[in-house]
Amino acid sequence: MKIRFNTFFDLISRGFVVWFMLILSGCWFGGTRSGGTISVITPDFFGIGEEIATQLTVNLRRSLGVEKRLLLATVVNLDDLDETTSFGRALTEALSTRMFQHGFEVVEVRKVADLLVKDDGGELMLSRDVKRLAAQHSVEAIITGTFSLTPNTVIVNVRMIEAVSQDVLSVAGIEIQRSNAINNLLAGKGGGSSMQLSAYER
Repeated sequence: MKIRFNTFFDLISRGFVVWFMLILSGCWFGGTRSGGTISVITPDFFGIGEEIATQLTVNLRRSLGVEKRLLLATVVNLDDLDETTSFGRALTEALSTRMFQHGFEVVEVRKVADLLVKDDGGELMLSRDVKRLAAQHSVEAIITGTFSLTPNTVIVNVRMIEAVSQDVLSVAGIEIQRSNAINNLLAGKGGGSSMQLSAYER
Protein backbone atom coordinates (compact mmCIF):
# COMPACT_ATOMS: atom_id res chain seq x y z
CA MET A 1 0.00 0.00 0.00
CA LYS A 2 2.85 2.36 0.77
CA ILE A 3 4.37 1.81 -2.67
CA ARG A 4 1.03 2.47 -4.35
CA PHE A 5 0.53 5.58 -2.24
CA ASN A 6 3.91 6.98 -3.25
CA THR A 7 3.36 6.05 -6.87
CA PHE A 8 0.01 7.84 -6.88
CA PHE A 9 1.51 11.09 -5.63
CA ASP A 10 4.47 10.70 -7.96
CA LEU A 11 2.08 10.56 -10.91
CA ILE A 12 0.24 13.65 -9.65
CA SER A 13 3.54 15.51 -9.30
CA ARG A 14 4.62 14.56 -12.80
CA GLY A 15 1.24 15.55 -14.21
CA PHE A 16 1.47 18.95 -12.53
CA VAL A 17 4.93 19.54 -13.97
CA VAL A 18 3.74 18.70 -17.49
CA TRP A 19 0.69 20.96 -17.10
CA PHE A 20 2.84 23.82 -15.77
CA MET A 21 5.31 23.49 -18.65
CA LEU A 22 2.46 23.60 -21.15
CA ILE A 23 1.23 26.83 -19.60
CA LEU A 24 4.70 28.38 -19.76
CA SER A 25 5.28 27.32 -23.34
CA GLY A 26 1.91 28.67 -24.50
CA CYS A 27 0.75 25.27 -25.71
CA TRP A 28 -2.32 25.11 -23.48
CA PHE A 29 -5.32 26.66 -25.20
CA GLY A 30 -8.47 24.95 -23.94
CA GLY A 31 -11.77 25.33 -25.76
CA THR A 32 -12.25 26.69 -29.25
CA ARG A 33 -10.55 29.62 -30.89
CA SER A 34 -13.17 32.29 -30.43
CA GLY A 35 -10.96 35.18 -29.36
CA GLY A 36 -9.77 36.30 -25.98
CA THR A 37 -7.47 38.71 -24.23
CA ILE A 38 -3.81 38.49 -25.14
CA SER A 39 -1.75 40.28 -22.53
CA VAL A 40 1.53 41.57 -23.89
CA ILE A 41 4.24 43.91 -22.62
CA THR A 42 6.08 44.06 -25.93
CA PRO A 43 3.55 43.61 -28.76
CA ASP A 44 4.05 40.29 -30.55
CA PHE A 45 2.21 41.20 -33.72
CA PHE A 46 3.07 37.97 -35.46
CA GLY A 47 1.49 36.05 -32.58
CA ILE A 48 -1.59 38.26 -32.71
CA GLY A 49 -1.66 37.99 -36.50
CA GLU A 50 -1.46 34.20 -36.22
CA GLU A 51 -4.42 34.11 -33.82
CA ILE A 52 -6.55 36.21 -36.17
CA ALA A 53 -5.48 34.24 -39.24
CA THR A 54 -6.28 30.96 -37.49
CA GLN A 55 -9.74 32.20 -36.50
CA LEU A 56 -10.44 33.34 -40.06
CA THR A 57 -9.36 29.96 -41.42
CA VAL A 58 -11.27 27.90 -38.85
CA ASN A 59 -14.45 29.99 -39.13
CA LEU A 60 -14.50 30.02 -42.95
CA ARG A 61 -18.05 29.08 -43.98
CA ARG A 62 -17.21 27.95 -47.49
CA SER A 63 -14.01 27.27 -49.35
CA LEU A 64 -12.50 29.77 -51.73
CA GLY A 65 -11.06 28.87 -55.12
CA VAL A 66 -7.77 27.12 -55.66
CA GLU A 67 -5.69 30.30 -55.61
CA LYS A 68 -7.52 31.83 -52.62
CA ARG A 69 -6.58 35.38 -53.61
CA LEU A 70 -7.33 38.12 -51.08
CA LEU A 71 -7.34 41.89 -50.97
CA LEU A 72 -6.42 43.21 -47.53
CA ALA A 73 -7.49 46.55 -46.08
CA THR A 74 -5.43 48.32 -43.44
CA VAL A 75 -6.84 47.86 -39.92
CA VAL A 76 -8.25 51.22 -38.81
CA ASN A 77 -10.00 52.91 -35.90
CA LEU A 78 -13.72 52.09 -35.99
CA ASP A 79 -14.57 55.70 -35.09
CA ASP A 80 -12.44 57.17 -37.90
CA LEU A 81 -11.93 55.07 -41.04
CA ASP A 82 -9.52 57.65 -42.47
CA GLU A 83 -7.19 57.37 -39.48
CA THR A 84 -4.18 55.13 -39.99
CA THR A 85 -1.91 54.35 -37.04
CA SER A 86 1.34 52.47 -36.60
CA PHE A 87 -0.69 49.90 -34.65
CA GLY A 88 -3.04 49.30 -37.58
CA ARG A 89 -0.25 49.12 -40.13
CA ALA A 90 1.85 46.72 -38.05
CA LEU A 91 -1.13 44.47 -37.36
CA THR A 92 -2.12 44.47 -41.04
CA GLU A 93 1.38 43.48 -42.15
CA ALA A 94 1.51 40.69 -39.57
CA LEU A 95 -1.91 39.42 -40.64
CA SER A 96 -0.86 39.51 -44.29
CA THR A 97 2.19 37.38 -43.49
CA ARG A 98 0.19 34.84 -41.51
CA MET A 99 -2.59 34.55 -44.10
CA PHE A 100 0.08 33.77 -46.70
CA GLN A 101 1.46 31.07 -44.41
CA HIS A 102 -2.06 29.63 -44.12
CA GLY A 103 -2.16 29.15 -47.89
CA PHE A 104 -3.84 32.37 -49.02
CA GLU A 105 -2.45 34.80 -51.58
CA VAL A 106 -2.60 38.43 -50.50
CA VAL A 107 -2.32 40.39 -53.74
CA GLU A 108 -2.44 43.91 -52.34
CA VAL A 109 -2.99 45.97 -49.21
CA ARG A 110 -5.26 48.98 -49.69
CA LYS A 111 -6.37 51.93 -47.62
CA VAL A 112 -9.66 51.13 -45.98
CA ALA A 113 -11.25 54.24 -47.49
CA ASP A 114 -10.91 52.54 -50.90
CA LEU A 115 -12.94 49.57 -49.69
CA LEU A 116 -15.31 50.55 -46.88
CA VAL A 117 -17.93 53.23 -46.33
CA LYS A 118 -20.48 53.85 -43.58
CA ASP A 119 -24.18 53.83 -44.35
CA ASP A 120 -26.69 56.26 -42.83
CA GLY A 121 -26.98 54.03 -39.77
CA GLY A 122 -23.24 54.02 -39.19
CA GLU A 123 -22.80 50.40 -40.30
CA LEU A 124 -19.77 49.47 -42.37
CA MET A 125 -20.32 48.28 -45.92
CA LEU A 126 -18.16 47.69 -48.98
CA SER A 127 -17.76 50.65 -51.31
CA ARG A 128 -18.90 50.68 -54.94
CA ASP A 129 -15.30 50.36 -56.10
CA VAL A 130 -14.84 46.96 -54.48
CA LYS A 131 -16.18 44.93 -57.41
CA ARG A 132 -13.95 46.87 -59.80
CA LEU A 133 -10.89 46.32 -57.60
CA ALA A 134 -11.76 42.65 -57.15
CA ALA A 135 -12.04 42.14 -60.89
CA GLN A 136 -8.87 44.12 -61.52
CA HIS A 137 -6.83 41.94 -59.15
CA SER A 138 -8.82 38.70 -59.63
CA VAL A 139 -9.47 38.40 -55.90
CA GLU A 140 -12.23 36.33 -54.35
CA ALA A 141 -12.48 37.96 -50.95
CA ILE A 142 -11.55 41.06 -49.03
CA ILE A 143 -10.32 41.21 -45.45
CA THR A 144 -11.23 44.31 -43.45
CA GLY A 145 -10.46 45.06 -39.84
CA THR A 146 -11.22 47.71 -37.24
CA PHE A 147 -10.10 48.38 -33.70
CA SER A 148 -11.76 50.15 -30.77
CA LEU A 149 -10.25 51.30 -27.50
CA THR A 150 -11.29 50.60 -23.93
CA PRO A 151 -9.42 51.97 -20.91
CA ASN A 152 -7.29 48.81 -20.69
CA THR A 153 -7.60 46.93 -23.97
CA VAL A 154 -7.78 47.20 -27.75
CA ILE A 155 -10.67 45.30 -29.34
CA VAL A 156 -9.91 44.10 -32.86
CA ASN A 157 -12.57 42.72 -35.21
CA VAL A 158 -11.75 41.31 -38.64
CA ARG A 159 -14.05 40.08 -41.41
CA MET A 160 -13.47 38.18 -44.63
CA ILE A 161 -16.05 39.29 -47.20
CA GLU A 162 -16.75 37.77 -50.60
CA ALA A 163 -15.99 40.43 -53.18
CA VAL A 164 -18.92 39.81 -55.54
CA SER A 165 -21.81 38.87 -53.24
CA GLN A 166 -20.49 40.86 -50.24
CA ASP A 167 -21.42 37.91 -48.02
CA VAL A 168 -19.42 37.56 -44.81
CA LEU A 169 -17.35 34.40 -45.19
CA SER A 170 -15.52 34.46 -41.87
CA VAL A 171 -14.93 36.57 -38.78
CA ALA A 172 -12.27 36.91 -36.12
CA GLY A 173 -12.07 38.89 -32.90
CA ILE A 174 -9.45 39.47 -30.28
CA GLU A 175 -8.95 41.74 -27.27
CA ILE A 176 -5.38 42.87 -26.59
CA GLN A 177 -4.13 44.22 -23.28
CA ARG A 178 -2.91 47.79 -23.65
CA SER A 179 0.65 48.70 -22.69
CA ASN A 180 2.89 51.73 -23.15
CA ALA A 181 4.31 50.17 -26.30
CA ILE A 182 0.86 49.56 -27.79
CA ASN A 183 -0.34 53.04 -26.81
CA ASN A 184 2.67 54.53 -28.60
CA LEU A 185 1.80 52.56 -31.72
CA LEU A 186 -1.82 53.67 -31.47
CA ALA A 187 -0.69 57.29 -31.33
CA GLY A 188 1.63 56.77 -34.27
CA LYS A 189 4.53 58.74 -32.77
CA GLY A 190 4.81 58.35 -29.00
CA GLY A 191 2.49 59.98 -26.49
CA GLY A 192 -0.03 57.16 -26.41
CA SER A 193 -2.01 58.90 -23.66
CA SER A 194 -3.08 61.59 -26.14
CA MET A 195 -4.83 59.07 -28.38
CA GLN A 196 -8.51 59.96 -28.73
CA LEU A 197 -10.75 57.59 -26.81
CA SER A 198 -13.27 55.48 -28.68
CA ALA A 199 -16.96 55.10 -27.90
CA TYR A 200 -16.06 52.16 -25.64
CA GLU A 201 -14.17 54.53 -23.33
CA ARG A 202 -16.50 57.50 -23.31
